[in-house]
Amino acid sequence: MEAVLVMPVVMLLLLAVVQFALWAHAAQVTQLAASTGDRSARALGGGAALGSADAQGVLQSSRGSITGTAVSIAVLPGGIVETRVTGSAVSIVPWLSFPVSATVAGPLQTFRPHE
Repeated sequence: MEAVLVMPVVMLLLLAVVQFALWAHAAQVTQLAASTGDRSARALGGGAALGSADAQGVLQSSRGSITGTAVSIAVLPGGIVETRVTGSAVSIVPWLSFPVSATVAGPLQTFRPHE
């Protein structure tokens, strides 16, 4: 009789653990995509197009662990490049959405001749 009461709770806990693991993995992939895109965009000879393509490549290689992804790269005043990646972790509960995002910013690399 106790199994009838305990098993649904155990299954719910297992579902929560698996969902948390999916969210944590998606958050790590999002951070990696933002870092990779930022590094490419800031590199000498890089640019926003290359950074966006590299970030999208990381997201595509995650084999669908993130849905609804968007990559934006902006050059801010002062030569700062900001890369933002957003999306949602795959959900095993159909009506829930778990958003993930990462933002990385750094200075644009430029060549300065030695004086």
